[in-house]
Amino acid sequence: MILSVEERDELLSKMSENQREYLTSQLVRGRRTIFANAMATQKGFHIPSEADPEEIESLLSEWVYTGYIDAGKVSADLRCECGRPLRYQHHVEHKTTGEVKKFGIEHLKEHLSIDAITVAAIKKGFDAVDYELDELLLKYNNGWELDPQLIQGEDLPKDVSEQLKRGLPLLESQIRRLRQRRSAASAPPSPPQIVSAPPTAPEPAADIDLFTWNKPLKSDRPAPIFELPHYLQGPTKQLLESGVQSARIISELLISEHQAPDIRFLTGKPHIFLPVCHYIESIPHVELKEKSHEDRRYIINN
Repeated sequence: MILSVEERDELLSKMSENQREYLTSQLVRGRRTIFANAMATQKGFHIPSEADPEEIESLLSEWVYTGYIDAGKVSADLRCECGRPLRYQHHVEHKTTGEVKKFGIEHLKEHLSIDAITVAAIKKGFDAVDYELDELLLKYNNGWELDPQLIQGEDLPKDVSEQLKRGLPLLESQIRRLRQRRSAASAPPSPPQIVSAPPTAPEPAADIDLFTWNKPLKSDRPAPIFELPHYLQGPTKQLLESGVQSARIISELLISEHQAPDIRFLTGKPHIFLPVCHYIESIPHVELKEKSHEDRRYIINN
């Protein structure tokens, strides 16, 4: 945290109601993502950094973060589960039972019975979200201006366009992303790569992850399949149609809910990730929305 609570409140008061509402919604979304990511990691899932909270929560069956209340000051009207007065009251809901709990962040472990490592990851993530808010508030107060060359060319990422539309500064992480996009757009095109299926000769083929070139966990494990098994194709299409855009999340759901083989590379990426991508790209009207070294995201154009 850069700013004190009082300094943050003062800078927020200088913004319009529309700007404050947007920042509040982004705070909730950021904390929701952090919470879901930590809970999914505790369960053994490997989550790509670009995953949306809705997609991560589809992997969970227990607690999800639903929001918080800011009373403006420590208030007896806003209490932790233990009865302590709070200024910030965080809310979670159990996906299976519907139980709702409300608490201060310091009592996260006691009220949810989760391990210390997960609690530490959540608190660290929440601090990072607060740090980004402070960065944005300081830039706003100091009259930050954007380099106009960074927003020329292709369509802007949604988060960038939403902030600029509201007259809000960009985070350094967003600026780096814009610079990377600009560099990629000006780079000469790479020659097309030809991907062929592994040989069927008796000797074992080397395991290769074509997206990250990582070695597998064990050299004696079988080479990854290049065609998605038929029994996984239906569930893959259903997940895509239900709104799950991330091929990594789809792969994790196939493993946890549809008995797909849980064989992974050192990065944690499942072997079935590549076959999942190949199958999705064979479905009519499917468009590749985003691609990174961690994940591929798809949308259906009806």
